[in-house]
Amino acid sequence: MNYNNRSLTYILIMLHLFLVPLLYFKTYIGPLPVSVEIVLIPLLALAFIWEYRKGTITLNNVRLLPFIIVFSLFFIVAVVSLMNAVSLSAGIMEIARYLSYAVLFLIVVKVKFSKEQYKNFALSFGAAALIVVLFGVFQYIFNFSLNKAGLYALQEAKGRVDSTLMNPNYYSAFLNFVMPTILLLAVVYFKEKKMQLLFFAFYALFVVNLVLTYTRAAWVTCFCALILLVLIMPKRFFSNFIKPQIWLSFLILIVGVYFMPDVQSRTASALYAFEQIFFPGGAEEPSEIASDNELEEEMDAEELAAEMEKEKENETTSRAVVSRVTLWKTGLYMYRDNPVLGVGMGNYYTRYKEFTQKYKELDIGHDAYSVHNSYIKVAAETGTFGIITYLAIYVVYFLTLIFLYFKQQDTLGKVIAAGIFVGSVTYMVQNLSNNLMFIPQLNIIFWLVAGLAIAFLHSNQERNFA
Repeated sequence: MNYNNRSLTYILIMLHLFLVPLLYFKTYIGPLPVSVEIVLIPLLALAFIWEYRKGTITLNNVRLLPFIIVFSLFFIVAVVSLMNAVSLSAGIMEIARYLSYAVLFLIVVKVKFSKEQYKNFALSFGAAALIVVLFGVFQYIFNFSLNKAGLYALQEAKGRVDSTLMNPNYYSAFLNFVMPTILLLAVVYFKEKKMQLLFFAFYALFVVNLVLTYTRAAWVTCFCALILLVLIMPKRFFSNFIKPQIWLSFLILIVGVYFMPDVQSRTASALYAFEQIFFPGGAEEPSEIASDNELEEEMDAEELAAEMEKEKENETTSRAVVSRVTLWKTGLYMYRDNPVLGVGMGNYYTRYKEFTQKYKELDIGHDAYSVHNSYIKVAAETGTFGIITYLAIYVVYFLTLIFLYFKQQDTLGKVIAAGIFVGSVTYMVQNLSNNLMFIPQLNIIFWLVAGLAIAFLHSNQERNFA
């Protein structure tokens, strides 16, 4: 069949891929919020309905029923949870955002596009991603609008890069989601040296930006993602990795990153923070390996000052760990007290002060504060059935990717499936320490790219099978 490159559905998806990573604004017209997703997603839904009825677009045979079931189940639970909501408006807005992600995903999965159109989608998103990471580098070099939050453990850095994604933590999640696919394209897919080096340079830009976010959890997640990539694609990965231009590029990147501002101290701080979270009280602070007297005898004034600075940084890291764990406890207390319906979708912030007053040990001096964990937030707001049905969405998603990975895929299909799978795993992991699943800009990128990847993999296996 002939694919219409002037289809509004096709054009609007292209606009989503290019504009959403680059632009985020939110304003109000009276009581109504206006933002990128509030404008683009309804336009896409209307274009899809209109063009499908006209016959301008056709649908593929991807099975949507499993996704429709799990999306619908969580929607029902979320609506029922509003029986406990103090703020109905907050709950309705949260549910509306959730529905917009589901609608976006289902549309891009089900519309049939040509191989050339999928290539254009990749180019559109790739161009936006390149602009984002270049802007991130310029932001740091010229000290432009750097995020100054969390600088307590940074002695050399000017600030934290967030580029176009509002927050360094959100930006690091975006980078970790995209990076695995770019690395696999460089190391596994492309055979020509020029293309390999070009995509590795693109990957290096992502790594540099990830470092400049100074998000410790994201650094650890990135390292684990690299290990997972090697496990998923061992033969293909290692056969290309031994080529001189690849391992030399890796070596240059690792050395360059190692000597970037605060990388060594921030890495030590990250490891210490994780030890304190998972083995509280079991890890010695690096500055306390030797006794105080031994340190004073063996160090000169400059070394002693540096050691005292380390102690100060570790103390601050310990306080940050305690605060994060306390925030998680707040959400868990909400869930414990409301295990069936939760406190109501979108009502965590509304009920926060009530629980810190009820349980004094939860008070960290704020009237409202994020729980910093998407799964605890869902459990607190929608109860047991909510967290089960919510996680079921991602179970279906990951099972679909696994199925498509093993279903008649060529090298490109394997690379896309593995890259998106590992990138999605990093996204899930980073949601253990942030509410990323409730950030519209990030979620649109996640579900849009994930939906297009599934649709491409399905059409790719059909072509290979034929």
